[in-house]
Amino acid sequence: MIDFDEAPVRRPYESVVPLINIVFLLLIFFLLAGTIKPSDPVKVELPVGEVDDKGGLQDFALYMEADGFVHYGEKLMDAQMAPYMLKEDIKQAGVEKVSINADKGAPAHELLKLMEGLRTIGVKQVILVTNRGDDGATAEGGVP
Repeated sequence: MIDFDEAPVRRPYESVVPLINIVFLLLIFFLLAGTIKPSDPVKVELPVGEVDDKGGLQDFALYMEADGFVHYGEKLMDAQMAPYMLKEDIKQAGVEKVSINADKGAPAHELLKLMEGLRTIGVKQVILVTNRGDDGATAEGGVP
């Protein structure tokens, strides 16, 4: 008789369902564990800048609208009075750097009043936040 070779042994089929389950569990974990930056409390159109200071955005951020009024949290203030109204908040936060997100239409003299007032109450550095001109990413330029 003719002697036939036996058929090769097939490996059992491996399911990809456990792998898919793991991927979805990791996705859920990173969605829950990740921090999402809250949206800005005030919509300002930032000016275009070229400086890229890698200091990062500060925790103490002020927002200046096009009309020159300054926002911090729920507070709305005049640019000249804002530093004095925020003096206790700045002391309690223990910050030496303050970032200002000023609208590109904000009056320059109001911005200067704000910066001078911040210097008067002891802020060491003011960071003016801008949009980078080439790719639209956020950049900061430090002003001592």
